[in-house]
Amino acid sequence: MKRNMDWEDLRLFLAVAKAGGLAGAAQKTGVSAATLGRRVSSLERSLNVRLVEREARGYQLTSAGRELVLQLEDMDQVARSISTWRDSGRTRRRIRISAGDWTTRLLMDNVDAFWSPDADWVPEFLADPHNRDVARRQIDIGIRSRRPKQEWLAGRKTGIVRFAVYQAKCVSPENEIGWLGLIEDEAHFPTGSWIRENHGDEITITVNKAALALPLVRKGKARMLLPMFVGEAFDDLVRTTDPVDSLQTERWLVMHQDERHEPQVRQAVSALGNFLKQDPYLSPIL
Repeated sequence: MKRNMDWEDLRLFLAVAKAGGLAGAAQKTGVSAATLGRRVSSLERSLNVRLVEREARGYQLTSAGRELVLQLEDMDQVARSISTWRDSGRTRRRIRISAGDWTTRLLMDNVDAFWSPDADWVPEFLADPHNRDVARRQIDIGIRSRRPKQEWLAGRKTGIVRFAVYQAKCVSPENEIGWLGLIEDEAHFPTGSWIRENHGDEITITVNKAALALPLVRKGKARMLLPMFVGEAFDDLVRTTDPVDSLQTERWLVMHQDERHEPQVRQAVSALGNFLKQDPYLSPIL
């Protein structure tokens, strides 16, 4: 019964063939001559064919050995191409980061503060108000509002998020403007519920995505409840209330226990954690 071929045996046989013997191949590969001899013999057994004639002055290839070398030249070229591809940096791990709309924009506006193109990882942002499943590897890092409870998840607290009401500075004090309300999924979020319960009869405009409503607030069309890292970032907005204590949340980085010690994941968690602990604001482009 034939044994399965070992790809490492093939690579080392090619080195021996090119060097014309064990000594030269040992110097080239860093593998001892004795080990090289055993690997060549192992390959011969797996192929059930003699590849070399062992002579006093070194190895001489048999006709089968020469034919195999021709086959392996193509394999060697492919291996070199793969090494070049690997060294080009295109194999860097992509770290999938899930967060709500506002936090995703915060990260994207400030990406230079926690990531650079020469890092060992590449960020992949997913703006998603619903929690993607870390356990099933849908994402690598989730930015959440509470400590994870599942034993297979790990968490790192990075601060808190406060909310307050904002409106445009251009709105005169005597001009009573209405409120922006939230519908569909976001109507059931704590912010959507708070607006509806406290100012439901004052809502004049509704949107299904809070992040889409910011231009309307800045134009003075309505007032809105915003995360303070958003509202405080715009010079043309003014805060009209104290922070709403009942809406304050924690900010956690959540990752899988089995992945947290992977080098690229660990680097990403450290970079994101250090950035978020600074309590950053948006870097508004508009």
